[in-house]
Amino acid sequence: MNNQRWRTLSRIILMLLITVHVVTWYTLGIHVVGSIGIEAFFSGLSRGVLNAGFIFWALAFISALLLGRAFCGWFCWFGGYLELIEWGIGDKLKIKIPQRILLYLGAIPFVALGLKIYGALLSNWILRGFPAEFTFRLADVEPWGGQQTGISIVITAILFGPVLLYVFGRRAWCRYLCPIGALLKVFSSVCVGKIRLVNDECIGCGMCNRACEMQVDVMGDLNAYGKVHSSNCIICLKCTDACPTSSIVLSLRRKVASLSTGAAARAERSSLKRRKLTAFDVAIAVLWISTSVSFNLAGLNQNAPQEMKVLMTPGLLLLFYGLVWLGQKTWRRYAT
Repeated sequence: MNNQRWRTLSRIILMLLITVHVVTWYTLGIHVVGSIGIEAFFSGLSRGVLNAGFIFWALAFISALLLGRAFCGWFCWFGGYLELIEWGIGDKLKIKIPQRILLYLGAIPFVALGLKIYGALLSNWILRGFPAEFTFRLADVEPWGGQQTGISIVITAILFGPVLLYVFGRRAWCRYLCPIGALLKVFSSVCVGKIRLVNDECIGCGMCNRACEMQVDVMGDLNAYGKVHSSNCIICLKCTDACPTSSIVLSLRRKVASLSTGAAARAERSSLKRRKLTAFDVAIAVLWISTSVSFNLAGLNQNAPQEMKVLMTPGLLLLFYGLVWLGQKTWRRYAT
């Protein structure tokens, strides 16, 4: 069984476990294990409760020290949903998924993470003080936090899946908006497991770059570091599967290998052709960050209905991307 089949199997098992979790809680009334969401993790810490979310994310953070963002590539249920949408639209319905340009919006998920930590954790500590003691209670918060509605779930399924996919390309949520991905990036910078160059047979064909849905410059990183250094790597192993010479593998130890002169030259040319950071990216990031921070500090996000909360994060990105793109087109038209 190849790597991608193992990934599919892990996602299927995860989906089944989530289904069992929800059914036992809401249908059978068995309240043993509560929510494992990141919100439950922060909420429990703010109230002095070590809940199921704490256990789940503690294990995720430990795994991140070993294998970086492998959680995103193998065990994130939402990432699995996005890949299912991409498979259904691109592979089964044969609808061409546009190749979108690489955007540099790395600050956005970190700000989203900061807002989530402040709203769910720090603000409670400021108002109520740090908990004097911690208690262990797995069934602390119900699955989904009891906040999602039927409409908000439908909005999430459509907006975060097909809409972001068509406008920004594959794994748009993971690349540009996910706060959990930002948190795991911190751990991936010091993790042991990396995609590494293990022999001198790389021909610089670029198959690894083309296979990467996170738009990582795999060849450039291999040329510069001998491993994939980017924190956007989710250890999905699609690049290793695509390599015709088996020159890259997931490894916990550094290997003594380097690109040939020809392969290194092709890697440098490929890196030079990649789009660089421009005012276009900065404008989108500044608009999204300033609006989101303003909404949160004013309490508008906290008091908004769940449907509006779901719309806000991707909706603002779509809005500002469209406005900046339109402004750029208008400027170029009248400037010339």
